[in-house]
Amino acid sequence: MSSIPEKEHLELTPFLANLFSVIYTSSYVGILYLSHLTRPQPGLARDTPFVIRARIRAVTVVTIIALVSSAVVTYFYSSRKTYLDIAEFLGLYVKLPLTLDILWCLLLTATLFLGPLVRRLWLEDGWREGNVGKMFTTWIGWRNYVAGPFTEEIVFRACMVPLHLLAGRSPGTIVFISPLFFGIAHFHHAYEFYTSNPHNPNRITVMITRSLFQFTYTTLFGWFATFLFLRTGSVWAAIITHSFCNFMGLPEFGPVEGQRWKSVVYYVLLVAGASGFYRLLWPLTESQHALVRF
Repeated sequence: MSSIPEKEHLELTPFLANLFSVIYTSSYVGILYLSHLTRPQPGLARDTPFVIRARIRAVTVVTIIALVSSAVVTYFYSSRKTYLDIAEFLGLYVKLPLTLDILWCLLLTATLFLGPLVRRLWLEDGWREGNVGKMFTTWIGWRNYVAGPFTEEIVFRACMVPLHLLAGRSPGTIVFISPLFFGIAHFHHAYEFYTSNPHNPNRITVMITRSLFQFTYTTLFGWFATFLFLRTGSVWAAIITHSFCNFMGLPEFGPVEGQRWKSVVYYVLLVAGASGFYRLLWPLTESQHALVRF
């Protein structure tokens, strides 16, 4: 009598992948409301150093729990059973070809910001405010350029995306759907603005406008970061790109101070950068370590 062969692992459903994504998103934001040191409230600015430190500690705890959870899910719902295999699937493993992938992704992103880079470095006489130094010497810089990108990309890329892959979703679906959780997570900034500006008569209108705008551009970036993660198999590419984008901010569309030719140069480079980004998007993200082929 022949026995029926058992499956090597359980099957993760799209529902479970979505459920884990909701839990991670809710936890990443919700933990900030558990303490009076971290929750938004009148008279407590989010840029206060002790608030930043407390929030970094809080989201770091969530990041570790999410990472362990996704590793366990990967172990039970896939054929990957070693620490190295699981780490590689979650995009955490670093080796020489992957570091080159990271550099290519950074170059690709810098191409998109060609106009703003030249504007800051040359047309406006460099970074006069010393923003580079502030990246590591202030708590605001540490949050914006190190802790924020690291924890967000670990949770919303390394922890979420592989689960949707295990659930059998297509690359295009994952690129479109998973960043929505990333965008939704930023809606709490609307409530933060509302509570921090109790005397603003237009705070509801401003809150709605700000939240929709922030949801839009965070989702757009999420699409890009998820694309990079899937194409390179490295969450570090997404982290460094995220940090660079935070440092650059949104491109300015006003005239450059000084002579008119500076504005002409800036807008030509803005268009050239966007064109170069479009042409280099696929070639520079090609990697032998891709999690999935598009």
